[in-house]
Amino acid sequence: MSIRAEIELLATVAIALAVYWYLIRPRFEKRGRKHDMQNLQVGDEVLTTSGFLGTVKDVYIPDSGPVQIVIDFGNGVVVSALSTAIAQRVAAGQTIYSRGLSQTEGNGS
Repeated sequence: MSIRAEIELLATVAIALAVYWYLIRPRFEKRGRKHDMQNLQVGDEVLTTSGFLGTVKDVYIPDSGPVQIVIDFGNGVVVSALSTAIAQRVAAGQTIYSRGLSQTEGNGS
């Protein structure tokens, strides 16, 4: 194989990888995110796109339109938001509010 043929092969492989990385992979990630948002439940802890951690208090799924979520940020701060405001679900116990609850529950108070 000549050097020119090897370079053409490498260029073809690089283009195929770029197409996969920029066009195909984001679709799979979006599908996974959509699945996560559809499975949100009351009590799940979430990170918003604004960087706030909160606990899901209610999920409203209308017949048409976006899913609406009520998020409790603690200290009486409750906000209604669209599901697009949720960046990701976080592990239980990550919010200060939930850590405070688990500490008081552990003390028997």
